[in-house]
Amino acid sequence: MDDELSAEDLLRLNVLMAQDVKAVRLDEGNLTLHALTSQGEASMPLHPTCREDRYLRLVREFLSGHALGSPGGYPVHLTRWTRHGQLASPDLGKLLLTGEPEAVTAVVYAPGLTDEVAEYAWWAMPSIENARLMLRREAVAQGRMGKVLADFLIEHL
Repeated sequence: MDDELSAEDLLRLNVLMAQDVKAVRLDEGNLTLHALTSQGEASMPLHPTCREDRYLRLVREFLSGHALGSPGGYPVHLTRWTRHGQLASPDLGKLLLTGEPEAVTAVVYAPGLTDEVAEYAWWAMPSIENARLMLRREAVAQGRMGKVLADFLIEHL
């Protein structure tokens, strides 16, 4: 077995990323990639050519290379920096294309979080902690997502 993406997955990923993708999440248990596009949700099963954990890393490296121009994947070593709200990026949405939970967390903590990007981050990783953090941002609390997140938190009290 080779440590590379299968030809089928590589083709599907390239076609997917040529579309207007808003966010990506990976279901590691079912080896499925889910994408939120301007056309709705899409999913594709993955066909590993090596160990599953290694294959998921290859998928994330591909996604990161496409979204951020970072061939080695999302720089997870920036965890402390991003969790302290020090991430300043004019296009936070690109981080949501990496399939990395830590990248979603970086977006949620970002001071420049918009209501639209919050919607995509919520799709990528809905959690109590993310809802709480996103509601700290005025743009989100006063936007369309404010009610969605508040309702979620009330339901889970």
